[in-house]
This record gives sequence, structure tokens and C-alpha cells, in this order.
Amino acid sequence: MAEENVILVTFEEESKAYQAANVLKEANADGRITLHAVAVLQRMEDGALRVKEGEADAFPVATWTTGAVGAATGGLIGLTLGTLGGPLGVLLGGAWGMLLGSLVDLDAAEEEESILATMARAIQPGSTALIAQVTETATEVVDAEIEHLGGVVMRRPVAEVEAELAAAEEATRAAEKEARRKLREERKAEVKGKVQQKLDQLKAKVSGG
Repeated sequence: MAEENVILVTFEEESKAYQAANVLKEANADGRITLHAVAVLQRMEDGALRVKEGEADAFPVATWTTGAVGAATGGLIGLTLGTLGGPLGVLLGGAWGMLLGSLVDLDAAEEEESILATMARAIQPGSTALIAQVTETATEVVDAEIEHLGGVVMRRPVAEVEAELAAAEEATRAAEKEARRKLREERKAEVKGKVQQKLDQLKAKVSGG
């Protein structure tokens, strides 16, 4: 039975990621898998995520971009890259992983770290990764090809990734709402403090007069 998955593979050598992308394209052409989307990405030392734009064959000379991360690939992979490359991706290694796990109602054991958090942790600064959406009748096809390149495949069902992306959006909105509420409270407190300061000054003037 065919399964639709999102796969992530990290490499220390940038060229290996390009080779992996081409290997997946060849497997797709041979009918061994169905490749829906693929992207090569790199985590910079400052934590920023860069994505190679262009076809897999052109990856070595394509343009790295940090703007509109994932826009070139579109679809599920584009959404995933947009999340991993945005502010939320930086936070995923912390409490956000727990939060996302609870939002998508995972089992207690799975709540320890979400799929997106696992992906974010896997792409360490200085490393290059390949992420793809594939339909597989046998996982051994991709695993064997990637193993030849020295990589290990992280594989998650598309449905689970989609659920976490929806949860990530909900979590982001909740955080933004809470931040706005806190800001309003701080502004009110600041205004109240200034008003009280003015009143105290006026009282002092009246008393002194």
C-alpha cells in the first residue's frame, strides 16, 4: 500500500544534498516513487534558514534565499519550510514542541517533541538538508539510495505534518494574541503611572502654594 510521507535528510557535505535530490528525481522517473516536491536547505550559523531555489539539476548554481522561505516549492513542503524558517522555527526546540504536541492531541510519549521540533533540531547550524514529499510503496527504495550517500532518512506521514502545521498556526496566533494583551496592559500601566505622577506634582504645587 502506497504511503505519502515527508522525508528529511541532513548532510554535512552540501554536495550530498544535491546528489540526494537528483537520486529522488531518478527514482521518480523510474516509477519507484512519486516525488511531489523537493527542496535543499541550509541552516546558517546565526540560525537563519536558506533555501535553494530552482530545479534539482540546477541546485548547485541556483540562488540561496532567506526571503519568502519555501515560496518556490509551494504546497506542503513550502508551508513546512515557511514554518521552520520563520520565528516559530527558532522556538520549536523549546517549549513550543510540547505545545504543538498537545494541540494536535498526540499520545503522552509523542508530546515530548513535535514533528516540526524534531525537524528544526535536525537541521543544525552549518548543515545542509533535503526535504521532500513522496509517495512510497516501499520505504526501502529511498532508504537504500540515501544510505549510499551517507544519510539517514527522517520520515513522517503527510497527514501528521499537516496536523502540526495547522497547530503551529494556531499556536502562533495564540502567542500573538497574548503578546498584544500584555502590551496593552503595559501601556495602560504606563499611562496610569504618568497620570498619577502629574497628579502628585499638582498636589505638591497646591500644598506648596
